[in-house]
Amino acid sequence: MDSRGGPVEGGEPAGESLPELLRAWRKRANPRRIPGLVSVGRRSEGLTQRDVARLTGVSERWYRELERGNEAQYSSDFLDRLASVLELSPAERRALYLRALGHPPAVAVAPEAGRATEVDEELLQRFLDAQVPNPAFATDLAWNVIGYNGPLADWFPWVARQANQMKWALLEPEAREQLVDWEQDWARPFLGQIRYERAHHPEDAALRELERDILGQSPEVREMWGRREMTEHSHGDLRRLRLPYHQGREVAVRIVALRPMRSDRLRVVVLMEVDRESARS
Repeated sequence: MDSRGGPVEGGEPAGESLPELLRAWRKRANPRRIPGLVSVGRRSEGLTQRDVARLTGVSERWYRELERGNEAQYSSDFLDRLASVLELSPAERRALYLRALGHPPAVAVAPEAGRATEVDEELLQRFLDAQVPNPAFATDLAWNVIGYNGPLADWFPWVARQANQMKWALLEPEAREQLVDWEQDWARPFLGQIRYERAHHPEDAALRELERDILGQSPEVREMWGRREMTEHSHGDLRRLRLPYHQGREVAVRIVALRPMRSDRLRVVVLMEVDRESARS
């Protein structure tokens, strides 16, 4: 990692150095938003180094050295306090972490006040409907289904019951018959995805509840969970289904998994049916 603007871990291109970014963000910050900070007769715009040091709990000298580019040990707690004081956007917070630590933050910040973080419901439904004849659906962070199209309801009638994708796939007996190679191709990857999201959103109550529910109701699922496997997503995976809708005929699907750029708490999944020749390749 090069705090003066060189490449960092993950192939990030060279750009403004950490000191340059900090000075620009500090001068941009509005001291009037911080109670008790603005005194009568204050002339400077933005925050001073003394302001930032006091608000982040470090000495003014330490922070001054930071803006000069001197290397230091940065904790995640300090960087988060700094991002809050400087009112950084999620993209700027990521840049702060990359410059200071060489990697992005492990946990996303809470949504910014007044900024939309989810796709408009009408727009989302239009997108799902546009995927016909491919089944498509959307879930929240904890895999609660929040939208789906007609083909998805035909293939999986349970979705009309305000269902949770993971609870159906991992706990319902019919899922073991309809999801071909249930343990290897479906259950273990799904559990890996849950573990991944739990690691990235440890304080999310809905994810905690999902984990508690699936582990509390199935000893077999608990045993698989003990493998401690972690999977980020299923995008591009080829999977097989044997559904009543197809009168028992086995079909292969390619999973397309997407996330809107405005939110990491929504996911959209499209099941693209593939012919047998493609499934073999």
